Amino acid sequence: MTTGPTLASGAAERDRPDGAATAGDRWPGNAARAEGRTLRFGHMGCHAVVPGNTIASIEHAATLGVDVVEFDVLPRADGRLHLAHDPGDLAARADAPTYEEALDRLREPDLAHLGINVDAKVPGYERQIADALRVRGMTDRVLVSAMEVPTLRALRRVDPALRLGRSIPRVYRDWYANRWTRVPTIGMILAARRYHPLLMVRELRAGRIDAVMAHWSLITPPFVQAITAHGELYVWTVDDADRASAFAAMGVTGVTSNDPRLLRW
Repeated sequence: MTTGPTLASGAAERDRPDGAATAGDRWPGNAARAEGRTLRFGHMGCHAVVPGNTIASIEHAATLGVDVVEFDVLPRADGRLHLAHDPGDLAARADAPTYEEALDRLREPDLAHLGINVDAKVPGYERQIADALRVRGMTDRVLVSAMEVPTLRALRRVDPALRLGRSIPRVYRDWYANRWTRVPTIGMILAARRYHPLLMVRELRAGRIDAVMAHWSLITPPFVQAITAHGELYVWTVDDADRASAFAAMGVTGVTSNDPRLLRW
């Protein structure tokens, strides 16, 4: 077992705004983008196989061949971050692992090859997120994503070396899944396909983000071409094998699934 964090940066300096990495940067998106291949992300570990946002789910995702494990962090009343998807999930799991416990497990040799996507669910904990990575020398293998722009701005100020991804659209429930809200949702999706690429390219070129994390409903070939010309594009959350393969064929940088067994490339 790893004995504990060491006071080392572990972060490679990266040129902005294109996010090009120097030698020693372990984030797998660099090689994937250069080689034109698509990364396999395990959502919450592998939530469809082993309950997500747990150490066991992260460990099992590694056996399924993922390139990156994604997990969410939320604070309890004491201010410590724990792995949980939402407040209800956190309240239901008294044994939810802490952020630091997850990072320490991911430093172990059998998981050290994995990229890590930390989804910051609420603002105000940016320094805690960044410091835990810095003292463990893990900054260079992590992408921190968020829907909230203030969170991303704060993370950039706290540690300019952090690789950041903006999650779009800014929604907290799947409106498309409800038949009563599906029609207006489709209209919003069609509009978002037009205006989001313009906004995201502006953010990428300014160096405010390094990647876009987009819901699968937004993805079209023009969307992919616009974003990948300037940064990385990751698609969430795809639980259909044919759809996942279609996105990979379009050239997205990565696809996230609750069941990594569906990511067949």
